[in-house]
Amino acid sequence: MLSASVSNVDLYRMWRGNEDLDTDWLLRRLRGEDEQTEQMKAGEAFHKILEAPNFTEQTEVTQGGFWFSILCEIQLALPPVRELPIEKRYGDLLIRGRVDGLSGKTVTDYKTTAQFDADRLMEGYQWRFYLDMLDCDTFTWKVFVLSQYGKPGHYDVTQAHELTQKRYPGLHGDCERLAADYLQFTRSVGFVKEIVAAD
Repeated sequence: MLSASVSNVDLYRMWRGNEDLDTDWLLRRLRGEDEQTEQMKAGEAFHKILEAPNFTEQTEVTQGGFWFSILCEIQLALPPVRELPIEKRYGDLLIRGRVDGLSGKTVTDYKTTAQFDADRLMEGYQWRFYLDMLDCDTFTWKVFVLSQYGKPGHYDVTQAHELTQKRYPGLHGDCERLAADYLQFTRSVGFVKEIVAAD
């Protein structure tokens, strides 16, 4: 059985719909060859902070060498299930993911960004795969806008948004088709680093 992450399958979908991006651009990212930007590292650090209880009562928080000034109101209830690894087979491809939070039939995902773009999130397939893989009905994003301020490693958390999507008829079929397209593409270009034997 071959496997791929949800994020790489969705990256392929984005590349497929953008004529300005060449194949080398996609393959570099699928292989993990591009170095993380400071913004990405800051996002990972803030994600860890979100797992700590009562952090919203603070205005300044630090993690992994980053300093965050929280300039907006954040309402966050930690879900009972967190950082849950999941997988599901789609034809000859095993799709893998990790869910930030799960409560009943609702999946929660934390995102950090420099600019809030609801359309980009809703057009993506991460939420579709997670709902399909977990047989859930609702996907909720908690999106935090980070803005670098002052010294390197210092960020303001300027906005907090909540966005929700629901399961729809045909969702499973959409996921199946994208998984099949991704597998066909990776075989055609000989990409094998991430596609590995799975038990």
